[in-house]
Amino acid sequence: MVHQLWTVVTTQRVVRNPVMRTSSKSPLKSSEPTRVRDTEPLPAELEVFVSRFMLPERREVRRLVRTSSRLADLAKVFPGAIYAIASRRGPAASRLHALSLVEQGAPLKSVARALDLPLWLKRLPPEAFAGRLGALPVSETFTRRVATRIPHAVQETAAWLETVGFATEACSEDFALWLGEQQLYAELSEPERAFAVLAAYAWFSGAPGTRAHQLIVVPWRTEIGFDTALCAAKSWLNRLRLVMQLDPGVITDPWLDGGKAMGLEFVPLVDQHEIIEESHAMQNCADQYADRLARDKCRLFSIRRAGQRIATLEIGPHPRETGVLAVTQLKARHNMPASLEIWQAAHMWLATQPRLKRLPPLLPPERPLKDETWEELMTPYRQKTGGATWLPAQATLAAFNGLDADLTDLARRSGVSSWLFT
Repeated sequence: MVHQLWTVVTTQRVVRNPVMRTSSKSPLKSSEPTRVRDTEPLPAELEVFVSRFMLPERREVRRLVRTSSRLADLAKVFPGAIYAIASRRGPAASRLHALSLVEQGAPLKSVARALDLPLWLKRLPPEAFAGRLGALPVSETFTRRVATRIPHAVQETAAWLETVGFATEACSEDFALWLGEQQLYAELSEPERAFAVLAAYAWFSGAPGTRAHQLIVVPWRTEIGFDTALCAAKSWLNRLRLVMQLDPGVITDPWLDGGKAMGLEFVPLVDQHEIIEESHAMQNCADQYADRLARDKCRLFSIRRAGQRIATLEIGPHPRETGVLAVTQLKARHNMPASLEIWQAAHMWLATQPRLKRLPPLLPPERPLKDETWEELMTPYRQKTGGATWLPAQATLAAFNGLDADLTDLARRSGVSSWLFT
């Protein structure tokens, strides 16, 4: 006998379900939920099962299974369905219809349809259900493939289910399947923080007409390894920072003068266009230096012979001599070691510089991110994902530092080691 209405019914007239027995004062006509007094304990085995549900829905589940043996059976074979009813998911009419179907002995498929739940959810244990059940994948392909992605450890299923739901909303079912098979769920986390950048990077990988897509070096695909994808997402985030922070004219002091030595030309790289061109031509990580350049930690130079790029040079503070500039990196194409000739030319060029001594500033310069560029970059993604509220609304340095920190923590959790996360 169903004595509980889990959402206030505000319609003027409600037709009673003939299958459901109600008290003389029908809860369907009450503006407050009718409470059932706990008079008898549940059978020990059923009580143990109910105790596996998370609070605060556990008490509601207990009340439900007390009212009907068929609801008790539903809880055992489809914990997600009983949780959806207990947590008041969806319209009240849909939940009442599902209760009626259960009492009639209808197939689980019909009950799942009434509750707008995918049938693959019945594979998950009670421990998987915590918090809001959002939209979940329903396609046949996902249903067929998801079984092998469900964690064996029940304590990991709640984080896994929340992540699958977020990944579907933030990108696609393919991304949700890919993310669901990763070994990441031993630690509980907020998927909207942990996977925000990864989801946006995966979405833009499939949006070739967007500007943000043009900044991706290694696109996401279903076969990509997690470590490769995470590093590619971090590289993409650094490129986003570059185009928002280093417009032409933002950096006016290259520290050292361009010039020539031993037939080689040294060209300063101080804005986003020059740096991205250098990175693309040399197949190196010059485009990952936006933060260091903006905070005056280094300067970059392109070394060329007859107009052809042959190496990239990083200038920074001398490791032992305070106030003196030195070569901190010098790499040929693909980050290969530079030749002896290039090193000799670099030191000869350095020896001619009148500003080789440079004391670091007491305070780092203020070089904020360009908010209108952030808005332009993210607009296509926000339009397709209901606003993408998991990404910062404004491009502040604090917000981007937060995204960096979340990616670094995800790298730690997944055991991904790269200089990008140092």
